Amino acid sequence: MMGRHLPFVPSAACALALACVAAPLRATTAPAPRVSLDDPSWRLESSADGIALYTSTIPDLRVVPLKVIMTIPGTIEDVALVLEDISRRGDWISNFSQSVLLERPNDYEQTEYLRVDVPWPAGDRSAVVRVRVIVSDDLRRAVIAAESVESPLASKLPKLVRAQVYASTFQMTQVGPRVEVVALVFIDPCGSVPKWIVNYFTRRGARVTLTGLRRQVARRLYSPTQVMAMRHRIEGYKAFRDRGAAVAQP
Repeated sequence: MMGRHLPFVPSAACALALACVAAPLRATTAPAPRVSLDDPSWRLESSADGIALYTSTIPDLRVVPLKVIMTIPGTIEDVALVLEDISRRGDWISNFSQSVLLERPNDYEQTEYLRVDVPWPAGDRSAVVRVRVIVSDDLRRAVIAAESVESPLASKLPKLVRAQVYASTFQMTQVGPRVEVVALVFIDPCGSVPKWIVNYFTRRGARVTLTGLRRQVARRLYSPTQVMAMRHRIEGYKAFRDRGAAVAQP
C-alpha cells in the first residue's frame, strides 16, 4: 500500500515511456535530440478510443518520437496516485517488468531504475531515469519530466541493454471534471532490429499503456485520505520551488 509520506513524484511516467517500446533499435551516436510539444513536424497517425497519437521525425535519428493526447475523467490527484503506485504498475503498463527507486533527494525529484520485458528473440531493456515534477502556481497543471542519467546506485542491478530516454514529459491539466494529458515519449531502446518494427510496437505499446492508465484511474483504488495527501503535496510545490530559488541566490 502507498504510505502518506510518499512525495509527489509519479515516477511511473518514466516506466510508461520506456514500456511503450516493445522492441530494440540500433543505437545512435547523434547528440541528445529534443522535440517540443508544439513543433510543426507532428502529424496525426491515429485517433481511436479518445487517444490521439502523433509522430514526428528527427533528422539522422532512427527512433520516432511520439506525442499522445487524451483525457481522463477525474483529477490530477487521481491520476498522480496511479502513476506513483509502484506495486500496481504491472496492472496497466505495457511490458512492465521492474521499478527500483535509487534516490529521492526531495519530494519532487527522484532517480529510478526501470526494466522492461521485450519479446523474444530480443533481450530485455533497462534504463536509469531522473524524474522531476513542476506544478503551476494555479495548481491546474503538473508536468513530469524524465530523462536518462548515469548513476552508480544502479551498478548492482542488471544493466542488460541500456535504453536511452531522451527528454520526455507527461503533462496533466485539470479542465473541469477531467484531466487533459499530453505525453511526449522519446526513447532509443538501442540494439539492432529494423526501425519499422520498433516504431510499430512503440505506437501499439503507447496506446495499450494509456488505455490502461485511464482504466486504472477509473477503478478509484485510493482512499479520500490518500487523495488529500496527494493534494497537499501538489500544493507544497511552490514553497519548495521558492526555497530552492532563495538558496541559489548569492
